[in-house]
Amino acid sequence: MSEDINIIDLVERDIISFDAVSRFTDFGLTDNIQKVIGRDIQNPGIRISEDEEGMTINCEIIVYFGYNIPQLCYDIQSKVKKDVEEKTGQPVKAVNIRVEGIDKKGEKN
Repeated sequence: MSEDINIIDLVERDIISFDAVSRFTDFGLTDNIQKVIGRDIQNPGIRISEDEEGMTINCEIIVYFGYNIPQLCYDIQSKVKKDVEEKTGQPVKAVNIRVEGIDKKGEKN
């Protein structure tokens, strides 16, 4: 599992490096329950699963208003896939980006 945490850190850094990304989604009900029972949650907006074909990385983000969302998602997918494969040597089957909301620049969250 510590390997997943390193991958989560890498994915988080890659995504936050985009100016158009405001933040990841907040903790949901399932995450809050896991925190209450003592499970450590690295980032609620990133989930990684693996099967014999490779990793699937699911990310939920909030973006700033005024950006081209389809292009942003494509750019994030490309960067995350390339970095994870290069740094771990493991195949990435999919990087799914779900935009959960839009913030205005300068808003405090």
